[in-house]
Amino acid sequence: MKTLRLLTIVSLAILLFSSLGPAPVYAKSSSSAATSTIVLTIDPAKSKAVKLIVNNRTGGSLYVKLSGQSSSYNFATSKQGKTTFNNIKPGVYMISVSSSACKGSLNYKKNFKGTVTLKTFICRKH
Repeated sequence: MKTLRLLTIVSLAILLFSSLGPAPVYAKSSSSAATSTIVLTIDPAKSKAVKLIVNNRTGGSLYVKLSGQSSSYNFATSKQGKTTFNNIKPGVYMISVSSSACKGSLNYKKNFKGTVTLKTFICRKH
C-alpha cells in the first residue's frame, strides 16, 4: 500500500511539473510605436548580391582584390579552372589580379551587377 501511495504521489508530481513548461510569448507593439509607423522600401535589384567568376589557368594560386567605395574583398584560389565567389555587394570596383606563378598584376575598373566573369588568366613564360 505504501508503494502504491508513493507511485501515485510521484506520478502527480511529474504531471504537475510537466504542466509548468514555458508559456508561449507573443510580440505586441507598444502604444507609442503604434502611432509612428516606419516603412522600409528595399529595391531587390539594387540589393542583390553579385557573383564573380574567375578562370585560373596560371598553374599557381590566383589572388583577386576588389576595392570599392563602401566595400573591399580579397579572394584567393589555387584551383585551376573556373571558380565562383559569391555575396559581393553591387557597385564599381577597382580589381587587382595577381598569381603566385607569374610576376606582375592586372589592374582595371569594373561595374559589378548580376554575374561578373573575368577573362581567363594565364602565365606566359618568355
